Amino acid sequence: MAKYPSEVFGFPHSNTNSNAKEIRVKHWCPFVDKICYKQSRLIDYPFGVCTAHVSGKEIALCPRRFLDNHTVFTDIAHHQFKTTSDILVFSEVRLKDIGSFDFVMVKHKPMSTAIQDFAVIEFQTGQTTGTGKLVQGLKDYVAGESIESKSYNFGLNLYDVWKRTLTQILNKGVIIENWRKKIYWVVQEPVYKYFATRYNLQTLDFQPQHSTVFALYDLIPHKQQFDLVASRKVSASMDQLFAAIRNNPDIPSVDEFLEMLKEKVEGESQISLQLGRSGKTAAIDIKPHV
Repeated sequence: MAKYPSEVFGFPHSNTNSNAKEIRVKHWCPFVDKICYKQSRLIDYPFGVCTAHVSGKEIALCPRRFLDNHTVFTDIAHHQFKTTSDILVFSEVRLKDIGSFDFVMVKHKPMSTAIQDFAVIEFQTGQTTGTGKLVQGLKDYVAGESIESKSYNFGLNLYDVWKRTLTQILNKGVIIENWRKKIYWVVQEPVYKYFATRYNLQTLDFQPQHSTVFALYDLIPHKQQFDLVASRKVSASMDQLFAAIRNNPDIPSVDEFLEMLKEKVEGESQISLQLGRSGKTAAIDIKPHV
């Protein structure tokens, strides 16, 4: 299937009206009304690919994409507090020794600073591999070439997305569950589907007593704009999430790992670290942490 940048500086690639053109010339992000902050060393202007067309779907790549028209915050406010009145949203709220919450939504008493309740909100978008090819798609588009008929050899790295995000889900989720509050993970349907399949969580539904909620959305493509639409909400307890990791059906066989080690011993032992031998420089190293 074709793969290409499908939304550039806030508008579908097919939208060539005067407003979209002006936004692109300014390298502007219409979702926050600021210049695009994404960068690539391969170009000297912002890397303004909001969304990519992959496997027949539009996959959001930038967290700012979820800020479109504040749809997400309005939806979560109605879901959590049954109203949008007396609601404030704060970004990048730090928690000592844990890190930051993307957003905290606060419900306060009318005409008062007294807090009635709050909920945490985190955004998780897709991530690409072979991103240089996606950059080339952007360059071609900016140069005036048609890109929809082409296919650029980049991919989605959903394994890495969830490898990193799952740690956050567990660390923050334990705290929120202990506080008896809610944390909403805003995720696009295709990205969440990989997570649910990998950890055998397809049977999750929404249970109001759960603290961890996956607020799922999708992008509906139109020529003039992509609409961010709420699809459903599912939830999980910490016990369910830890059990999913513990009972991960994708755990590789130890016999397969031992066979791979045997091959290394038989054919590659000269590059391993040989303990107990002197006079030989160890040909072993570690990659820097990023």
